[in-house]
Amino acid sequence: MEQVTIENDVLAIKVALLGAEVQEVKSLKDNFSYIWYADAKYWGRHAPVLFPFIGRSYENKYLIDGKEYNMKQHGFLRDQVFKIVDKQKNKLVLQHSATEETKLVYPYSYTVTITYTLEDTYLHINYEIDNNDAKDMYYSFGFHPGFNLNSDLSNYSLQFEPKLNSLPTLLVEPNPFRNGKIADTQLQNGKLELNYPMLDNGVKIYDISDIKTVSLISCRDAHQVTEDIADFPYLAVWSPENKKAPFLCVEPFRGLPDQYGKTIDIKDKLGEQHIAANSNDQFTVSLDFK
Repeated sequence: MEQVTIENDVLAIKVALLGAEVQEVKSLKDNFSYIWYADAKYWGRHAPVLFPFIGRSYENKYLIDGKEYNMKQHGFLRDQVFKIVDKQKNKLVLQHSATEETKLVYPYSYTVTITYTLEDTYLHINYEIDNNDAKDMYYSFGFHPGFNLNSDLSNYSLQFEPKLNSLPTLLVEPNPFRNGKIADTQLQNGKLELNYPMLDNGVKIYDISDIKTVSLISCRDAHQVTEDIADFPYLAVWSPENKKAPFLCVEPFRGLPDQYGKTIDIKDKLGEQHIAANSNDQFTVSLDFK
């Protein structure tokens, strides 16, 4: 699938038209690659965009006003081909609109526009979702970037700002579904120490309503990534279970996986986003690569 490259004096970014997926972020200073390069042994993707669902729907089904529809894990946008709306040296605008095929599983007329802009060490990603229907539209949206690790995950931590003492955690059981319960994850001055065993039972999902940024930091490597996630209410942290994979996904979510045992109407789903008829949502995630 065709890739498009944008760059500035600091970074070079490759984005695939398939799924508008960021497939490489490389430092021009030392040639370090921040984004997971994809290996089916662990995970065959880099940084997919999740829409209109996050995670798995119970029995791969959901309801709209009582009518049942099928939906695969993480929705379908990551498998759609985007068109180029604008291309500059340090900026790329991609767009995808609903098709007759997508309407069979998600009966809304939408347009998703994604703008990638490089500014110094930053990659700004702006998302605009247009509801082109004369009816309200419900959706979930997630950014699922995998970041390369240079050593064991136990050498890494997540630093949250502001520096809270704990984060509400939406419990996952059985993986990958929520069980409807919430617990607190303790932080040390805003820091969460990482290790593989904590992820072996599945994804961790945190309520980040009070968080502005999260940084993936290593005690053995100067490289780090900081995500500005102020526009996102949830954050997922994942690495393939029981594989000790050399990457970690730090994923801002606007929406949530289903709760196990419930096939519910989309408008009643916890975390679901809503766009009024003939209106739109806009939100941004900015990544600072150091």
